[in-house]
Order: sequence, then structure tokens, then C-alpha cells
Amino acid sequence: MSEEVIGFTREVGAHESALSGEPLKLHHALFQSITNMAPAAAIVYDFPLQVAAAGAAIVLGNVIALIGIVLVAFTVTEFAKKLPSAGGYFTFISRSMGPTMGTYTGWTFFLYSLVLPGEVTIIWSGITQGLLLQYWHIHVSWIVLEALMLALVGGLSFTGVKPSARTAVVVGGIEIAIFVVLSIGWLAHPASPLNLKPFLPSLSPTGWTGVLGLGMVFGILNFVGFEGAAPLAEETENPRRNVPRAVIGSAIAIGILYVFVSYASVFGWGLPHIAGFGTNAAPFNVLASRVWKPAWFLVFLAITNSSFACSMAIGNQASRVLFAMGRAEILPKSLAKTHAKHHTPHIAIFTQVALTFVLTVATGLKWGTVTGFGILATTLTIGAIIVYCLGAVGLPVMFRRDYPTEFNVFKHVLVPVAALGLLVYVMYKSVWPIPAYPYNIPALFSMIWIVLGVAFVIFVRSRNKGDLSRAMSLFTSRN
Repeated sequence: MSEEVIGFTREVGAHESALSGEPLKLHHALFQSITNMAPAAAIVYDFPLQVAAAGAAIVLGNVIALIGIVLVAFTVTEFAKKLPSAGGYFTFISRSMGPTMGTYTGWTFFLYSLVLPGEVTIIWSGITQGLLLQYWHIHVSWIVLEALMLALVGGLSFTGVKPSARTAVVVGGIEIAIFVVLSIGWLAHPASPLNLKPFLPSLSPTGWTGVLGLGMVFGILNFVGFEGAAPLAEETENPRRNVPRAVIGSAIAIGILYVFVSYASVFGWGLPHIAGFGTNAAPFNVLASRVWKPAWFLVFLAITNSSFACSMAIGNQASRVLFAMGRAEILPKSLAKTHAKHHTPHIAIFTQVALTFVLTVATGLKWGTVTGFGILATTLTIGAIIVYCLGAVGLPVMFRRDYPTEFNVFKHVLVPVAALGLLVYVMYKSVWPIPAYPYNIPALFSMIWIVLGVAFVIFVRSRNKGDLSRAMSLFTSRN
């Protein structure tokens, strides 16, 4: 545990709010970020949407998304080297742009940290309900399946971050292995001859417009959650080294996986017929069955693993930020309590699970599991982009002011500016032109959330009567 965290723990000892337990290793932190991205779910749920927008040039789009997300990830690694803390972006922005913006970031963070588990589980619940009825003639409500999934996630997270991290390594490894093996099978027996055309924009029905439009929106969505290791810094061994490595390593590794699987999928389906991939109800079930008839079950196993692991990873992340904000007295102090036996922020964990369940069920009852997934996916992308943008703005401010001898124009200005440009562009494409109902809901909901965030900050400042800066200075104390 870092010196500034130890110092802070002493300051807040009366609150009994120190996270402890056996520290996580690099591979645990790495898979925290990997499972946070839910790669199998991203492939199955988002790739058909990318193909519908960009055609076979989905491969080119994934290459560009990989480059862009590495730029964004670099800003996180630079922050994490200096501020290893449970607060993640909450801490990063508080330190770089002040407690007011830090508090606002904490609020905005929940626009996607509470939505992301719901996004991956609502579609899983709907698919599972259909498969149970189709193959076993058993009807189980998707709401029951949703409750079981989130209860399992919450229960495992409650027992400790190390057990959940170990589980993430196993289930994350399984989903990656399944798609690597299937992709090798598609490339070994392609439906059309292999070539490099999918790396060209001409393979998109609308050229660069398709590649850099909705294709890029879903491409960035595939990476949301890559920073998942950052809020576990206080529970990670040598966090200044391991957290940055986990963040950037996960982004690169999963980005390469997306490029590889998308390339294999294009030729497994057949390049001349790729348009059908984007309109098929379950293209990966079809593709998997080409390799081996019962292999559709492997796809289902992969998305089950992915949905579970992602929910657990983002749950760990969100609960630590709730814990951190409670510890800084931005939110109720009860959120900063840790369990006597498991040393986990149990109140924060169960609060996060309950809020996600309520949000998911309300969305599903209103729009169904498929449309609900699309609404939640777009909403969380907007929330994530806002947080990432604040990080890109805050990084040069912090290094120029607090670490002038380490300030580097390329690392601390050019890279964040490039990342910011990409994020603003993707944000614009997410909301304009305004989609038809109900897909205009995410932009509307995000605007309401942003306005409510301003009210939240005003309330917190009023309640703390000037003590907000003191609380935040404890939480983000300098090294």
C-alpha cells in the first residue's frame, strides 16, 4: 500500500474504512480491466451493429478504435503512477481540477458504472430466457435470471476482492479462449478467400462515414471499462507499477483480440455476403455451428462468462468509488464501512447491486431486453466519454502544476489532446443526428444527469460548509 494511502488510512481510522486483505497481483489487476470490458459480450452483442454500419471494414474500425483507446488509456496510466487510490477518476480529477470537479466526476461516473452491469446482464437474461424455452421448454422470467446473476455477483464481491479477482482470471480466460479457438477455425475453413481488403474503408457501404460514424461509436463502446484496475489500487501490490501496466496492457490485448476476431468473422461468414452478418439475429451462433454443430453452446458459455465477469469487475470498481466518496464524506459515511471479516466495502457493494437491478428491471419492463440493451449501451458510452474527457483535460493541468520537472509536452499535452479529440468526435456521433425514439432516450437522460450533477455538487458544497476541500485533500494527498 502506498505511503499517501497509509497516511490517509491513519487520518480516517476512526471510521474503520481501510481496505485491506491479501494484495492483488498484476495478473489479477489485468483481468479486472479485461473482464470489465466484457470482450465476449462486446463481440457477440456489438460486432453485428458495427458490421451494419461499416460492413467488412469493421476490421479497419477496430484498428482505429484500438489506437484511439490506447491514447485514452495512456492518460489513466499517467494518473495512476501518481495517485494509486480507490477513487479512480474521482481521485484523478479531484487532484488535477479541484474538489468541485472531482465531486462532479464521481457523480458522472455512476452514469455508466451502474448502467454497464445492467447492459450486459439484461441482454444475457433475455437470451437465456429464450434458449431455456427453445431447447428445454422451461419458462423462466428474464427478471428472475437477472436477479440470480446480480445476486451471485454481489455475493462473490462481498467475500473479498481476491476471490472475485481469481474468478475473473478464470472466466475471463475462458471467454477469450473460446473466441480465439473459434476464430482459428473460421480462418482455417473460410467461406471466402482470405485477403486484406477489410482493412480498407472501401469495404464499408458508406466509406469512411460508416467506419468513423456508428462503427466507431460501437468500437469505442467495446473498450469501455478498460480502466477497471485503477480503483483497486489500494488493494493491489505495487500499484504505481502494476495498475498502469494492467490498464494499458488490457486495452492493447483486447484491442488485438477484437481485430483478430472481427477479421476471422468476416471470412468465416464470407466477404461477399457480409451484409447478412449485420442483419442476422444470432450470427455468431451460425458461425460457431460451422466449426462444430453444438458449438453455439460455446458462444452462450462465453457470453455468460463475460456478462458475469463484467458485472463483477465493474461492481468492484463502482463499489470502491462509492466507498471512496463515502470516506471523503461526499456521500453518506456508511458507504465507507468495511466488513470486519472480509475487509470489503459491503454496504457500497450491496448498494451498487441494488441500484443496478432496479435500473435494469425498469428499463426491461419499459422497452424489453433487446431495445433496453441498446438504450443502456448508448447511455453508458456517453457517461464514460464524459469521464474520459475530464481525465484528458485534467492530466496536463496536474503535471504542469504539481510535477513541473516531469512535465512532457508529448505525454502530457499532445496525447491527451488527441484522446480528447477522438472522444468528442465519438460523443457527437452518439447524439447527432438525433436518433428516433426510443434511442433518443440516452442523450436526453444524459443531459438530465449532467444537470442533476451540477445540483449535486452545489448540495455537497453547501452541506460540507467549506469542508469539501479538506476532505478531498485527505483523499488525494500528495506524494
